[in-house]
Amino acid sequence: MKNILVIGATGPQGRPVAEKLLAAGFMVRAMVRDPAKAADLAAKGIEVVKGDLDDPESVDAAAKGQDGAFMLLSFFSGTAAQANNVIASAKRAGIRQIVWNATGPVLPFDTGNPSIDFRRPVLSALQDSGISFVALQPTVYMENFLIPAIATELAEKDVLAYPMPEAVNCQWISHQDAAAYVVAAFRRGAIGSLTLGISGPEKLSGSQIAERMGKALGRKIAFRPMPPEEFAKAVAYGGNEDAIVGYYSAVFQNPEMMSTNVDHQAALDLLPIAPMSIEDWARMYASALSKH
Repeated sequence: MKNILVIGATGPQGRPVAEKLLAAGFMVRAMVRDPAKAADLAAKGIEVVKGDLDDPESVDAAAKGQDGAFMLLSFFSGTAAQANNVIASAKRAGIRQIVWNATGPVLPFDTGNPSIDFRRPVLSALQDSGISFVALQPTVYMENFLIPAIATELAEKDVLAYPMPEAVNCQWISHQDAAAYVVAAFRRGAIGSLTLGISGPEKLSGSQIAERMGKALGRKIAFRPMPPEEFAKAVAYGGNEDAIVGYYSAVFQNPEMMSTNVDHQAALDLLPIAPMSIEDWARMYASALSKH
């Protein structure tokens, strides 16, 4: 496994994948819609090609000559059809392994949120493809705390706000760790298929997260359960506010919906990485989380 195609390399989740694969010695090709946004990746030695997941011919061209492919579909605009284009191109190109970051759990039932429900047909398509694959299912990303309204309140008022009640206990994961799992999966090689929940090393409540961030940032941080309606306005992605409010309102009624029970050690045993704690993450982003 030497040549790896990275789809979505200019996004906040895909970029660390491309960079970590390059650092690990892989030859990386990044398929992007706008090559200008990948100029920094090209400067590092990553091959940048123009392509669109809705254009099968461009995906074919990007996949040619590759041993593996990393697939990341947009949470808000991704479709099963786009995944099918990647899988079909991978088969035609003789790609031996696909690593897919599902951006969350693949649930066995419909939730009514298409951003979550389309994961199940994608997993089915991978299972039917005959290609070795690793389907990574991360918990909740620490980078959600960088949403401008959340980061600003933390920096200016020393308050960490997030739409969850105190009863939630969740294993947050960083983009960096998710990318490290991708590298570990390609190092593992095409030796069968694996569907794996991944998380960070700690299972924490909101107040515990705030306490650890305060330790990292050198000041006392309080936690505030943010009302779902406020959070929906803060993220404001493409008219999906009702789905956001509906999900987080349900979380306040049933905290177990957001609580996680990923077997972190089992994931590390299969795909060894050096995991990042909330404190590590807060130190990395101290500038964004502090007054200037």
